[in-house]
Amino acid sequence: MSTIRLKTNQHRLIANLRHAFNQTSMLGELLQNARRAQATYIHVTAYDDTLTVGDDGTGIDDLQTLIHIAESGWDDALIARENAFGLGVLSTLYFARRLSVRSIDQAFQADTATIISGGDVEVVRAPLCNGTEIRLEGVASPQAGLGLAEWVQRELARLCEAFPVPVLFNGVEIARPLSDPSLQWRQTGMGRVLLDLSASRTQWRCFLQGLPIGTQPTFSNHHQVILLRDDLIARLPDRQHLLNETEDHKRIQAAIDQAYRETLIEAKARLTGSEFVERYGSTCLGSSNADLLNDVPFAQRSWFRDWAGEPPGYRRYWERYVLEGIVPKEALEATGVWHVEEDVVDELVAQVYLEAREAFLLEEAHLDPGHWLNGLVKTVDPSQIVVRQGATLHEDANPPLADYPLVLKLVETLQVSLEGEPGDYTVEAVRQGETLYLTPGTDQVTRLVCDYIFDDRYDENREDEDADAIATFIAVGRSLDPAAVVSALLPNSLRHSPLQRLAGATVHLVFDGEGKLQEVTS
Repeated sequence: MSTIRLKTNQHRLIANLRHAFNQTSMLGELLQNARRAQATYIHVTAYDDTLTVGDDGTGIDDLQTLIHIAESGWDDALIARENAFGLGVLSTLYFARRLSVRSIDQAFQADTATIISGGDVEVVRAPLCNGTEIRLEGVASPQAGLGLAEWVQRELARLCEAFPVPVLFNGVEIARPLSDPSLQWRQTGMGRVLLDLSASRTQWRCFLQGLPIGTQPTFSNHHQVILLRDDLIARLPDRQHLLNETEDHKRIQAAIDQAYRETLIEAKARLTGSEFVERYGSTCLGSSNADLLNDVPFAQRSWFRDWAGEPPGYRRYWERYVLEGIVPKEALEATGVWHVEEDVVDELVAQVYLEAREAFLLEEAHLDPGHWLNGLVKTVDPSQIVVRQGATLHEDANPPLADYPLVLKLVETLQVSLEGEPGDYTVEAVRQGETLYLTPGTDQVTRLVCDYIFDDRYDENREDEDADAIATFIAVGRSLDPAAVVSALLPNSLRHSPLQRLAGATVHLVFDGEGKLQEVTS
C-alpha cells in the first residue's frame, strides 16, 4: 500500500501567478497595506518608469512578511476583521523590474526576477524613518499611448473615491468625494449606504475596505453607494469581485431597499402630503414603495393623460409628454377619473370623448392596489359613446390613406356623448368604427388614421401624404362652386413648379353628369 499527499512546485506556482494579477489590483493592494498600517497619509509618485508609494504608518517589523505568500504579517484581529491573506506585495513583482523597500530601520532592494525565483535578498540596516516606502522600477503603463504617471493618476482618482486615508500623487491630493464627513450615510446590515432618491434603487456602486469592487455602473451619474462591511470576502487573488457575489448582491439590494424605504418614510413624516407626492411620488412608484402614497390625498398630474401633448391617437414611444404639478383628491372626486381599456375596438372614440370633456384619464400602471384612486376610476366602454353629426357635406368611401380602409365623412357639426353621462361635447373629428368624421375646421387628424409605425420605423412621408389627402378631401367638401373644387384638387406642383408649356395658357375642363372629367380644351 502507498500513500500520496499534496505537494507544490513552488517556483512554477509563483511564476504562473503573474496571470492572476493586473496593475490596477497592484496599486490597490499598496494603498490597502498603507491603510492597514494605520497611515494618516499616503504619498504616491510616478515618473518615467518608477512608481513609489510611501506612508507614515506603523511600519513593518519583519520585511520577510512582504514576500511571504499567504502570510500577511497583520495581527490576528485585523486578519479576522478584514480577511487579510498576504498577496499584496507579491502582485507588484510581476509588473516591475526591481523592488526596493524601506521601513522603520530596515531596507532591501532586489530584482523582482530574483525574488520570484526564490533567491536570497539581503536586508540591511537603514536610517530610522516613519512608516514604509515601496519603490518599483521598470514599471510600464498598461494602456498604450498613456504614460505611467498619467495612468497612475487616472487609476488613483478611481481607487480613492471612498478611500479613508488622504492620498497625494506627485504632491497633489487626490479627491475623495465619498470621504466627505458631511455626507449622510445610513447604516445597514451590509454596510453604510449613501442614497440618491432620484436614482434607481437597483443601480449601485460598492466599495470594500475603501476600494471599489465589482462592476461599477458607468452610464449614469445617479446611483446608490454602499461601503460594505470590512469582513466581507473578496475573491482572490486580485480581489476585484466579492467571493459570494451572487448571494451578496441579493443582500446588498435588500439593504439598499430597506434604507430607501426608511428614507422615504422619514420624508413623508417631515413633508406635507402635497410636497411628498410632488417630490417623491414618482420615486415611490418606481421603487416598490407605491403603498406609501395610498393615504396621501393628492395625485401627480403626470399620472394622467396630457391631452395637449398627446391627443387621442397620438402616442409615440420616443416622445413622452407629462403633466406637471399635483391635484387634490377632492378635485378628482368632483370631476371623476376614467380609464379606457387598451387595444379594444373603438378605443379612439372613447379617448376623443374624454379629451372633449377634459377628463382625467388615468394612465399610471404602478399604483398600489390599495390606492384611493382605484376607487374613483370609471371605465369607459367605447360601445356606449354616441356620435351625433350634422348635415353631410361630402363623403369618400375609398380615400387613399395608409392602407387603412376608412370612410371619410365631412359634416357640418359633430358631437359626442356617453350613455348614462350628462352633456354633449363638440369635437372637430372623431373616428368610430371604419368612419372618420370630420368638420370643415379640422386640422392635423392623421393620428386618428394610423400611428405610422411600419416595421418598427416611423414613416413621416406616409403621414404627410395622408395629411394632404385629408386636407384635399375637406377643401373639396366645403367648396361651393366647381372652380373651387377643381382648385382644391390641383396638385401643389402646378402652383409652385414652373412649366413653360402652360405659360399664359387658359384651360377649360368639361365634366359629365356624374362629375367625371370628360374633356380638356384650351
